[in-house]
Amino acid sequence: MKGHRALPHTADARIEAWAPTAAECIAEAIRAMIEGFADLGHAEGCAVQTVRIGPGFPEDQLVTALDEVIYRMDTTARIPCGVEAGEDQGGLWLRLDMADVATISQIGAVPKAVALHDLRFLREPHGWTCAVTLDV
Repeated sequence: MKGHRALPHTADARIEAWAPTAAECIAEAIRAMIEGFADLGHAEGCAVQTVRIGPGFPEDQLVTALDEVIYRMDTTARIPCGVEAGEDQGGLWLRLDMADVATISQIGAVPKAVALHDLRFLREPHGWTCAVTLDV
């Protein structure tokens, strides 16, 4: 079972995600981050981007993936409207279906960075869970 949700936080945004694998948990975290500020109901995919993140600790891969998505949103004016993730010998891969920001409705503050404080990424009996605070 996989999913994600927003958690209460006083000043920034906090998300939680869960999935059977670490890669799927990272994809759920990306979805949670995007859904925290964007309504993708009318988003139109216009490009596919692939991101490679080398082998490493799952926490580091999570932070790198979220930072990479934030960077791409800032520099390309596109936002992920679909996310797939997996792992192979080279590390983590992400497939991002990107939509032009003009096709989405902004419903919250756009994250600027991933906070390392209170970062959590754990393997549990039924899969992986993570919790992340995002600076907005």
